[in-house]
Amino acid sequence: MREWSDQYGSVFSLKVGRSTIIVLNDRRAVHDLIDKRSAIYSDRPIEQQLEIAFGNENFAMLHATPMWRAQRKVTSQLLTPMRLDSEIARIQEAEISQLMYDLLLTPDDFRTHLKRATSSASSIVIYGNRAPSFESFWGSAVYVTMGKISKAIAPGSYLPVDQFPILKYLPNRWNAGKQRAHDSYRTMTDTWNEARRLVDQRRAKGDKRNSFIDKLLNEDIKLDVPHSYTELNNYLGAVHQGGADTTSSAVLTHIIHLAKHPHFQEKARVELDRVCRTDRMPVWSDFKDLPYINCIIKEGLRIRPIVPAGLPHRARQDNWYEGMLIPKDATVFIPAYALNHSTHKDPEIYNPDRYLNHPRLAMDYAGSPDYKNRDHYSYGAGRRICVGIHLAERTQWRITARLLWAFKIEPAVDEATGEKIELDTNAYEDGFLSEPDPFRVRFVPRSEKHAEVLRREFKEVEEFLKKWE
Repeated sequence: MREWSDQYGSVFSLKVGRSTIIVLNDRRAVHDLIDKRSAIYSDRPIEQQLEIAFGNENFAMLHATPMWRAQRKVTSQLLTPMRLDSEIARIQEAEISQLMYDLLLTPDDFRTHLKRATSSASSIVIYGNRAPSFESFWGSAVYVTMGKISKAIAPGSYLPVDQFPILKYLPNRWNAGKQRAHDSYRTMTDTWNEARRLVDQRRAKGDKRNSFIDKLLNEDIKLDVPHSYTELNNYLGAVHQGGADTTSSAVLTHIIHLAKHPHFQEKARVELDRVCRTDRMPVWSDFKDLPYINCIIKEGLRIRPIVPAGLPHRARQDNWYEGMLIPKDATVFIPAYALNHSTHKDPEIYNPDRYLNHPRLAMDYAGSPDYKNRDHYSYGAGRRICVGIHLAERTQWRITARLLWAFKIEPAVDEATGEKIELDTNAYEDGFLSEPDPFRVRFVPRSEKHAEVLRREFKEVEEFLKKWE
């Protein structure tokens, strides 16, 4: 999409069979169409693969129906900055304290530790249950489902039956993409039905907790539209997926680039040592005093957005933009990777310094009419902008700030040669979501004082975490 925009212009269209695809690799076009005319562009494409893979029961890919609006409403209420900075803050910081402690004990397992922490914090908020280990249901279930989903809807991995209807007559046994879509829905539904069963089992014993699902089942929170058993379960599972998998993928990008470019670590530590010294780990209230951590978060999301092509939108009616017709039912892409790499100088170079003049959070720029000053497009735009944007920003900031305060992140060393292993920051998994391929780094405690703080803070939250097990 980026290369084509260089050749055909920043707003261009593709004809695939009977369908039209519009690509908006243009800041002003995104603002004028997706933000200002969001009522026209808030729907999702009509596509068989998506409907089979999600069964019209996944929050992120629902059409703009009353059910979607009901789900968006209560999810937004769940994840308000006020709530995130009060009751949810302690949960996040406690899980990250265990993450830091786990890295101190077994740093080679950093990928597993990170995934457990993001999944567990999310599952406490949504289901009232935590993951003491990655192998537990609440630690690994979300990654099992997202693995199936990412493979089922990866761009170019399935037949364009909506564009070429004759392909619908191909038998399922010869259509591997369609088989993956059915497998995705089965896995997703079985997983989140099991989550519901575990919650119902807990509640049957009189153990009702302060979680999203408990409030829904108690009817303390009510959805405006009735949901079936699987619709409710898959909705909650989708929120869990958004809170866990995408965040861990983003943090892995921060880790590999920081290990590759250690001088950016040191820039952050100048602030961290001034604010926290060796006495304590950073907390969210330090945000304004630690602006370089925010620069690191933005640059990681810019250089490698989690959904590189962005989630597709659909035009609900014919619409014109600068003399160009966007026909009804056209699929409209806001290509995060292309936008992020077309609007910055030296876009292939990792450089958090480019955000020194962007001290605020991503939503402040996404919601501003000053579209020229937007930081990046990795959360989307318009009414479909990521509903978990406030949660994602805080989780990434907390983890990255604490990692850099406690550890030096270095490339792993080849045991045979003693040489550092080169990190390939271009080695990413191809799929619907983008995540670094497995890589090796070392987490070296900065001092024994730092290590002692990690042990002390984990001991302080250990009992608090057990009440969610």
